[in-house]
Amino acid sequence: MLKFLRKKNIAKIIFWGLVILILPAFVLWGVGSVGRSKLKGPSYVGLIDNRKISFDELAKNMVSIRCQVILNYGAQPKVLDIFLKNKGFLAKLAWDRLLMLNEAGRHKIEAKDKDVVALIKSHPLFSRNGKFDDKIYQYILRYNIGIDPRAFEEIMRENLNIQRMNDIVTKDIKSTDEEVLNEYKKENEKFKLSYVLIAPLEESKGLREKIMGLTEKDGLTFENAASKLNLKILETPIFSRTDYLEGIGEAADIVDEAVRLKKDEVSKVVETRKGGLIFKVSEVQEFDKEKFEKEKDEFAKKILERKKTEFLETWLRRLENKAKLNIDLGDYEKYYR
Repeated sequence: MLKFLRKKNIAKIIFWGLVILILPAFVLWGVGSVGRSKLKGPSYVGLIDNRKISFDELAKNMVSIRCQVILNYGAQPKVLDIFLKNKGFLAKLAWDRLLMLNEAGRHKIEAKDKDVVALIKSHPLFSRNGKFDDKIYQYILRYNIGIDPRAFEEIMRENLNIQRMNDIVTKDIKSTDEEVLNEYKKENEKFKLSYVLIAPLEESKGLREKIMGLTEKDGLTFENAASKLNLKILETPIFSRTDYLEGIGEAADIVDEAVRLKKDEVSKVVETRKGGLIFKVSEVQEFDKEKFEKEKDEFAKKILERKKTEFLETWLRRLENKAKLNIDLGDYEKYYR
């Protein structure tokens, strides 16, 4: 289960998709059944700015995250099942949500009533024929969510506060034309490589230095230098970033390195499942320049959002380091009756 989450790089995308997105987070679950610590063991979850976080407070935020997962992944039952079974992962997301709410409070961010109302009225869940319907709203709150309107509106206010906190943190993040072009190349160009694969990984760095010495000092090609060192030279088929290379592994990190190389330049060592990969790009199928011009603006927006997400991830890790956990979130369930 945890291997799946790592493979999908979920730590960087799920939190921002579940906590920041302004969606009603409590559909189908309700907030009345929050847990509490067992009689023996820690009396609180941890400290955020020296304030004790109760088990009930964490559990309430877990309900929010859990319901958001259902809304976002309800059409993917296998993925949904993996998330909902992993209580420790949900607890981690809930803790991160609390950290961000605390920062919003420190910055005195408080969404106005009119903004909360506008947010709720804009959501299609509460609409009929494209317009907000108060009867549907009241029905869903009562029968699907099990919460009164006042409490739900405060939940939505918290979501807005988190979003505005994130906007403040990322307001100076920009993307350059060069960054956009390089990222577009990574996603749209294809490559063919001459390479050597060296295991164990530790030996590959030393061998790369020897290859570089032969190419730079003796003027040998990458292939001739590798051959002189009795290294087996292999060649890939044409591949893209999303491909899996037989005998090597996933291509994403390899493409990231290939994009930055100049003609006949030797790559740095790229770590793979099979060992250290050292290569030269032998062929490039370039991206469609006309298509790029048409897609450039939208693609630039995507890159900017990615940069903001990466920045927020680093910022959140700093908040985590400042806070103090009193329990192991991975064993969250053992602290509850």
